[in-house]
Amino acid sequence: MSEILSFPNEAERLWANGNKKFEQQEFLAAKQLFEQLYQLEPTFQHCQKLVETLQHLGEFTQALDQAEDYLENFLNNPSSFEMYLRLLMLDGQYLAVHSWLHQTVLSFDELKQDLQKLEFAQELIGANDRVLKRRQLQEWESTGYPVPQKAWNEWLKNSSAADFLRLCQEFLPTAKNPFIIPKLVEELVKIGADGEVMIRGQIVHLSELTLLEKTPTLQQVHKLLKQKQLKDVQLEEMIIAEIHAHFALLYPFLPNESEVLAWVDSYLLEYKSLFGDESAGEQLQNYERIQQKKQELREIYQKLL
Repeated sequence: MSEILSFPNEAERLWANGNKKFEQQEFLAAKQLFEQLYQLEPTFQHCQKLVETLQHLGEFTQALDQAEDYLENFLNNPSSFEMYLRLLMLDGQYLAVHSWLHQTVLSFDELKQDLQKLEFAQELIGANDRVLKRRQLQEWESTGYPVPQKAWNEWLKNSSAADFLRLCQEFLPTAKNPFIIPKLVEELVKIGADGEVMIRGQIVHLSELTLLEKTPTLQQVHKLLKQKQLKDVQLEEMIIAEIHAHFALLYPFLPNESEVLAWVDSYLLEYKSLFGDESAGEQLQNYERIQQKKQELREIYQKLL
């Protein structure tokens, strides 16, 4: 009786041939095979191999974009997490690496040493980059408008944590753009920056700050709204969205925790008044200072329309 030969299916064939090309360092051919494989079976294993191949080809940005498909998987495994961090380093995203390292309990001692060397080299050769970054920041400052996220991400590249802190310390004391100030502070908090910055005449200790969504003030807002037990879910969502938008501009100078209840009540009364509750409109007169601040914040957003 003749033997029955077993032929691999298409996915197995692509995987075997792709790995063979990879081992032979024919990375372009391997990329093409792994791309076909990923289209056929978009699994984490196949994504990881494609990302690794793109890294060898020097296509770091594309590799990072590809990794986004399975980012949670990359972050949950120490070896793939390190692979992802090294990709960020190769792409010049040193601040992003600091941000992830600030969040994880894993040590990555060797990677931290490599990051330190890269940042030191960047500081030595990056004098012209620093000039261009300051100039770009001043241009954005003068517009009074928010910065597109893609442009912001590009601008953050090739900055060491130390250079970025120095730039913020120079820029923030005179900054007026209501969109850029909280954005810079947020980046400083993300990377775990230490030290002080001057904002609107006030000294801010960075080590005392948390990201907006983790601030006690915003957490208290959510707690109070739950306690109100609003029957109208859509109304609650509208209030939360507006509070987030307003506090995003106020950050890092949020209302004190003792003032949060008054802020929440002012939004509730305002929306009730809009729906025809005359007594709510009368009660709003007791929140004149908060209402004035909210109007200022709304005017900033209205300029974008």
